[in-house]
Amino acid sequence: MLNRKLTRRSTNRYDNTAYLYLLPAFLLLGIFTIYPIINTFITSFKDNFQFLTGNFAGINLSNYIKIIGDSTFRRALLNTFFIAFVCVPATILISLILALCLNSVKRLQGLYLTLFYLPQVTNVIASGLVFSFIFNTHFGLINMVLGWFGIHPVAWISGEGIVGSPERYNQAYARSLFILFVYSVWEGLSLHVLLFMRGLQNINKEYYEAAQVDGASRWRMIRSITLPLLSPTTSFLFVTSIIFAFRAYASVVALFGKTYGPPGDDSKMMITLVGYIMDSLGDYLSPGAISSAGAAAVVLVLMVMVVVFVQLFLMKRWVHYQ
Repeated sequence: MLNRKLTRRSTNRYDNTAYLYLLPAFLLLGIFTIYPIINTFITSFKDNFQFLTGNFAGINLSNYIKIIGDSTFRRALLNTFFIAFVCVPATILISLILALCLNSVKRLQGLYLTLFYLPQVTNVIASGLVFSFIFNTHFGLINMVLGWFGIHPVAWISGEGIVGSPERYNQAYARSLFILFVYSVWEGLSLHVLLFMRGLQNINKEYYEAAQVDGASRWRMIRSITLPLLSPTTSFLFVTSIIFAFRAYASVVALFGKTYGPPGDDSKMMITLVGYIMDSLGDYLSPGAISSAGAAAVVLVLMVMVVVFVQLFLMKRWVHYQ
């Protein structure tokens, strides 16, 4: 009995000591994370909020109604959804195919993986400038290659003649989406291929040996063994990639500049949700700008939470572990 009491007291002392050591981290987390989230949520309901004085007209949903009626916000929502639900699945699919091909290559595999990882350590602005050069209308690499086949140069990043012409505007928007798609896939391949390679190497080789004895084809082994046992890695990449896609901002600025579109266009055709929030915060002295940014941030967080919750709920049914 005495030993039990001493053990319990010793355990409680250790627990209290652990909380004492964690207290600075909890304080920093509360000051720089929890408080800003709560304050942003409250500010998003303040009508005509003034940042310098703290005055506001009332508590209502006017900021949410305002951003929903804003065409720029709807454009930002559309672009963000394009990155999250078009670019991300394409990146995962291409990464999986490349990882399957690299896994069967034994010579120089480390060199190939190093080359694939280079985009991960490349500065975003630098890589964006390179892509801007590749897709340049006058001296870009893509148009140079198209010229070899007798194809006229394409105005990939150009706002010439799109003002007042919906048809040309839509064409410029489609070209910009294509550039963003190529860049997003290229940028995402680096980490995805490495993680898929790690997942493939962790699969027990005895499953493949047993399948070979049964006479299973290569495609049958991929469908019945590789894909199910690789589902935890796929699930992790899908969830994290969707979260990062909703936070997309630097890649768009790197490609199109702070105007979020081709030169000469002021409609912000390629703006994202984070870009919309940043632009609202940049005008923080204007009444209501901070509260509008807060409303957009709350909408962004809620969408991420809903999408991730749905993903985790659905993935429980098809994720398999060894």
